[in-house]
Amino acid sequence: MRKSFFLILLLLFACTQSSKTISVTEFEHRIWELTNQQRSAYNLPPLLYDEGLADLARLHSKNMFNFDFFAHKDHLGYLVDDRKKKYYPQLVVSSIGENLAKFVNGARTFTPEEVVNGWMNSPEHKENILNATYTHLGVGVFTQDEVLLATQNFAAPVVKLLSEIPEKFDPLYQYQLLFEYMSPLPAKELEAVLNFPDSRFKYYIDDRSYTIGLKPVPLHWMAEKQLEVIVDFPAGRGNYSLCFGFNHSYLEDGIKIKVK
Repeated sequence: MRKSFFLILLLLFACTQSSKTISVTEFEHRIWELTNQQRSAYNLPPLLYDEGLADLARLHSKNMFNFDFFAHKDHLGYLVDDRKKKYYPQLVVSSIGENLAKFVNGARTFTPEEVVNGWMNSPEHKENILNATYTHLGVGVFTQDEVLLATQNFAAPVVKLLSEIPEKFDPLYQYQLLFEYMSPLPAKELEAVLNFPDSRFKYYIDDRSYTIGLKPVPLHWMAEKQLEVIVDFPAGRGNYSLCFGFNHSYLEDGIKIKVK
């Protein structure tokens, strides 16, 4: 599920409040802190900061400036969930959202407070900030001359792949994949399946039972927030997807595996 909103503010005068020079990274982290202050005021848990989401947000803010657009759909036609799949595929999420803001100020003076206040004064942006299903946030700011662009990427991650994915998998081997568990739901409820390239392929679990098009994948917990998955490829070569979920309901977003 995706929720995305944008905000444009044109500032004709310098900010009247006292200000100090801070780095872009400090500006981004201050937006995160202020966002969590707003959530706290509504008795919502704070959002954890995720650098991968921040990189995704920074890329979008920079692209909006470089390619002269201000929209959730970028110059390549990608929305936030598309960009997540392309540039941050190791993060598996149940939902993702985005807030955008653009400030133009001839005095080249900007504050994190005005960014967050602008979002909170917009019902749609406020809804993202106060969405109880989101657990993580990344902030990306790009500024040049009199323009500042800010992107918030919200997400509800389930797992993040920690292992490096090889360029291609060999169908004759098994592979161990390490994941970080990121969901607030009980870890014991997490399940995984491996979807086959051929949805008609029968996988025999034992002499009496089989699945069609997929196989259940056992999870091996290494620590409270870390698990290992061992995958093999009984259906031979092709494009597999490792999907996670709860109560036999699996997310469409998964880890793509090319077996050659």
